Amino acid sequence: MSIATMMKRRIRAAIPPMIFLLLAVYFGWNAMRGDRGLVAQQQDKLDLAAAQVQLGKANAEVAQWQNRIRGMGGRDLDLDALDGQARSMLNLVDPHDLVVMTGTNTGTGPTPMMGATSASQGVPAVNPGQ
Repeated sequence: MSIATMMKRRIRAAIPPMIFLLLAVYFGWNAMRGDRGLVAQQQDKLDLAAAQVQLGKANAEVAQWQNRIRGMGGRDLDLDALDGQARSMLNLVDPHDLVVMTGTNTGTGPTPMMGATSASQGVPAVNPGQ
């Protein structure tokens, strides 16, 4: 037998194992790094955990809004609380409100509005709601 014939036989004998080896490497790589591989599965678990945290925050916000809406219902509506919340959000003061300055911070705090009564005008500086 000649060397060329022997080489052809060896090459022909090596082709099927090489094909199977390449297929095994291909499927092994896809099992680890493919779209549905182990690495992608771990990333999906992390994404799921982050989505569950966001869902919990969203559910808490929904519950908070439902509670606020429930508080605005017909018989349960607290007009004083609604008025106080509106004044707080709009940063307004009623001319009939009594302004009581507290703390030792002088010169940097808010100044009383015109029409507000103070202790120097003979009215005690006490909140009438207390």
